[in-house]
Amino acid sequence: MTTLRTTLLLALACAPLTALAGTKAQAHIAKAMEAHKAGRFADALVELKAAYALEPNPDLLFAIGQVNVKLERCADAIEYYEKFLATKPGAQAQADTQQAIDTCKAQIAAAQPPPPPTPAPGSDSPYLPASGSTARAPWYKDKLGGALVLGGVAFSVVGLVLYTGARGDLDDAESAPNVTRYDELVDSAHSKRTWSVVMIGGGAVLIGAGVVRYMMRKGSSKETRGVGMVPAAGGGLVTWSGQF
Repeated sequence: MTTLRTTLLLALACAPLTALAGTKAQAHIAKAMEAHKAGRFADALVELKAAYALEPNPDLLFAIGQVNVKLERCADAIEYYEKFLATKPGAQAQADTQQAIDTCKAQIAAAQPPPPPTPAPGSDSPYLPASGSTARAPWYKDKLGGALVLGGVAFSVVGLVLYTGARGDLDDAESAPNVTRYDELVDSAHSKRTWSVVMIGGGAVLIGAGVVRYMMRKGSSKETRGVGMVPAAGGGLVTWSGQF
């Protein structure tokens, strides 16, 4: 409905001009009406301005304003509407043009972003917009996650103790008084080292499962958490990255 009304207004504005304007202006007006009908509003605007440059008929000012509206250039449209009003058209034309100006001003106002809320009197802190993030649920309320992590830490500690014991047995084997004692210490070291690997590996799995459990809790924040094993002299360290 709006497109039809705009087309009719443009046609009414341009129709009398084709009879009054010169041959060159008539050609531009005809091209403008054809471009407008095809939806090529930028081309129509160029042709109307060219026609006005040749024949400055006031009705062309209104037509140029209408095409600017179609191009969503309300500020430019208001400029041409006001130029048209300055030519003192008839009462009905003035009313229609003023209505078009008011509509454009309303569209410009609606496109402006709303002002930020005014802080409450006496408030020293600046206004901060509400965040879309939700509060993170306390990690310690998840009993299963806590049990998995604590169990994993316990397994890892036992594994580190066994690993340290294995290294001690190997050191003692170097100073064994006889071959029998040497073999006993070496076998003990191998056994402890095997169990230390099993315990540390199992502990890492349990800790990892606990971390996954924490991260899957509803309401938890999207932060990076991780567990790592760092080799160290005489054993190793269990590291945790993240926030409790």
